Amino acid sequence: MKRLNFSASVLISGLLLATQASARDARPIGSAKLFDDMLQCRSLADANMRLACYDKQVAAISDAQAKNEVAVIDKESVRQTVRQNFGLATPAVPLAESSGGNGREEALDEIQTKVVSFQPTVRDRWRLQLADGSEWQTLETIAFRVPEVNMAVTVKKAALGSYLLRPAGWPAVRARRIK
Repeated sequence: MKRLNFSASVLISGLLLATQASARDARPIGSAKLFDDMLQCRSLADANMRLACYDKQVAAISDAQAKNEVAVIDKESVRQTVRQNFGLATPAVPLAESSGGNGREEALDEIQTKVVSFQPTVRDRWRLQLADGSEWQTLETIAFRVPEVNMAVTVKKAALGSYLLRPAGWPAVRARRIK
């Protein structure tokens, strides 16, 4: 019994440390220095100096963009990228967590789409191609059930980085994204 309690306490300690580390690494990002420098041009009172400042800073931003040192993207592009990468082990993208100054934006916790194709794998498990282009492999047995093309499916984040896949009318099963 002591060994079980010790193992449980080690596991809980490890989970707490991992949670603290990921929270520390998920800092909000600031804007690029080039953009901040351009905004400083607004403070110049003389119209000619302000225009010269803007011209200089816009040229610097344009050069940096041409060299792929800076990128200008809109919030919708970030949302689409986050949705496309749902379920994949990707590095943390600070832009996906930034909400323009009013705190953190809601994270994507589930997607709803349809089954495009499917194929059986070993032990009553399935590989499903979804309408958004992703492929998922069920990790649990789905006995006596066969998916259908155009069947609605929800994929939801679960505990400890796992995912639950739930075709319409079925119980949820654990799954992992393959592509």
